[in-house]
Amino acid sequence: MIPWIGYAPDVDPVTPGVMVDCDHVIPTARAFEAAPSPASSGYTALAATCMGASLLRKTDDTVRLFAGTSANLYEGQSNAWTNRTPAATLTGLGSADRWRFAQMGDTSFAVAKTEKLHFLAGASTFAQTTSTAPKAGVIETVNNFVMLFDVVDQGALYDSATRADGWWCGPKGGYIDFTPSVTSEAATGVLQSTPGKITAGRRFGYQCVAYKLRSMYLGTYVGQPVIWDWQLIPGDAGALSQEAVVNIGTPEQPVHLSMGADNFYAYAGARAMPIGDAVKETVFGELNMAHYYSACALHDRARNIVRFWYPVVGTNLPEKCIVFNYKTGKWGRDDRQIEMAVDFSAGGTTYDALGTSYATYDDLPALPYDLAFSVASAELPAVFDTAHLLKTLTGAAGASSITTGDYGDEQIFSTLARVRPRFLSAPAAASFANYYRDVLSDALTADATTPIAEGRFDMLRSARWHRGVLQMEGDWEMPGIDATLIPDGEE
Repeated sequence: MIPWIGYAPDVDPVTPGVMVDCDHVIPTARAFEAAPSPASSGYTALAATCMGASLLRKTDDTVRLFAGTSANLYEGQSNAWTNRTPAATLTGLGSADRWRFAQMGDTSFAVAKTEKLHFLAGASTFAQTTSTAPKAGVIETVNNFVMLFDVVDQGALYDSATRADGWWCGPKGGYIDFTPSVTSEAATGVLQSTPGKITAGRRFGYQCVAYKLRSMYLGTYVGQPVIWDWQLIPGDAGALSQEAVVNIGTPEQPVHLSMGADNFYAYAGARAMPIGDAVKETVFGELNMAHYYSACALHDRARNIVRFWYPVVGTNLPEKCIVFNYKTGKWGRDDRQIEMAVDFSAGGTTYDALGTSYATYDDLPALPYDLAFSVASAELPAVFDTAHLLKTLTGAAGASSITTGDYGDEQIFSTLARVRPRFLSAPAAASFANYYRDVLSDALTADATTPIAEGRFDMLRSARWHRGVLQMEGDWEMPGIDATLIPDGEE
């Protein structure tokens, strides 16, 4: 058996186990498997395109799910969206703007570059913190501070400037008066050692990392009079957006994974290390940088994978998705167009809600009778699809495919007689389309497509190089493949 090394389109195609292409295939701890399909969350459709969403956790460990459109803010409750838009009229988001959310204690915050900072605690709708609060494109809460990035001093609190490279923290433990003050420890500044706007700001333990497209800064709380000290992190790693950074570590040992402008990176506290050399030429060659701000990532904790979505030419929505297993270091693909990715907490289901969540008995969870509805609140990876519906990535797999590398030798012809995938769990159906060529630089010639029989694909094709597309339906798991090549002789 040749073990799969995963999706690696930028390496030599004769590398054993390489997938030069794949779709709806994700790496697991021991193999590769078909990616789950989007499944109904039971929620009604959002009123318009989702332009930001987040699952926030309160001090009592309950969660709140927020989503925003260009004109309104909503909270997900009982499979529907409750309008939480503030009484004050919103300006409205531009196509490149996003709602960002954060939580400090039991107070939830929402921010957008065109809107003033809003908060929600016990009220029924969001409210402006103050009429003079800064506007900002990014928000994070760190060490009892509300941190803003890509800021607009629309209240003349400091310099009345728009500073895309600027940061601002509110008073320690508060969020009302952002006037810079040594006493309250509200402060502001700029990060100008490198060019560009701040695209993301993410908690890093008790510190904070501010990202630009091609640089990073580590912020440390140092107290009065400086308040926050920012140090440039060596290298040219960065992030496309706030949503393109995820923390796969712990509060004590944080680790950020990010999608930058030219590679994927892991940051654990010294310098960011590139992790995407096997895929970066392909991915960043098709990335639509005109809409880089729509890139987003989603951490699937149960599978130890991070999905990175990004736009390609012809759309401003994320459409391509590359999947990284940070335990094995292997890649897969799971392309589908979405509006936004978000964690989703699924509350327990009652029999009264069955008709909303499940159309037929066949759609019910495949669990024993006394366990089917026992989970009170499971955190699941989810996306908003292009119909504005919230879907969990937990459904049965549909169609998936793997394109192998080239098997053969430059000196001899060989006959490809058999291909046997080693399935740990077999798909409902599978076929193998064979391609061949005599010189690696030549175009591939299509041969026959063979259905699976007794766990294998039998064929006869003589050539120097052989490649195949393995197409499958339904759930499966597979660590590798075996190809039987019979030498024809040397030239």
